[in-house]
Amino acid sequence: MSPNTRTSSVIDHGAMTRPDAERLFGAADLDAALRDRSWVEPWPGVVVPGDREHDPRTRASAALLRAGPTAVLSGATAAAMHGCTAAADDIVHVTIPYYREKRSSPGLVIHQSWVREDDVVELDGLRVHALDVAIADLLCTGPQRMALACLEQALAGLGEQAPRFRALVEERLARRRDRRGTKQAAGLLGLAWSKPPVPGELVRIGGR
Repeated sequence: MSPNTRTSSVIDHGAMTRPDAERLFGAADLDAALRDRSWVEPWPGVVVPGDREHDPRTRASAALLRAGPTAVLSGATAAAMHGCTAAADDIVHVTIPYYREKRSSPGLVIHQSWVREDDVVELDGLRVHALDVAIADLLCTGPQRMALACLEQALAGLGEQAPRFRALVEERLARRRDRRGTKQAAGLLGLAWSKPPVPGELVRIGGR
């Protein structure tokens, strides 16, 4: 099978490990496809079709393949997977357990932390941090405007469940082992809309 006659049934969102691609297509054909950029290697050891290089789910899938089976999409990437458009970005964030070692690469940020399987959900076949975990992480570590915007998008989309979600995030912050950024996070949580904003209302930091 040539890389140009691939079938989606054998490819996870378009991403494959390079050894799997070599077995499927043949090393010579894959090398030729990489040279003409019909396939690209965004990070060492993983390949994706060139026409899907910037597809968010393809990049997310490639990032998980690069980081290993215990990795999970986290932070801004997880929030975006849950529908928080304020977090959309070409940079992919994944978290791996402390016992794993993998370096970040351009466009791929690898974090090390405790990974609890109870905190992981599956979206479109990809391992993703649950929304409350992702938002708590963003509030502690992300840019404040983006973190607050994502929190308010989440609250606005949850309707009557918004107060419970806010409480879940507050609990996450209280239980967070890494206390860095938790004071900032608590402040942002207090700033968040208590009800969905009216259409056209801008997200602001302070001055509510």
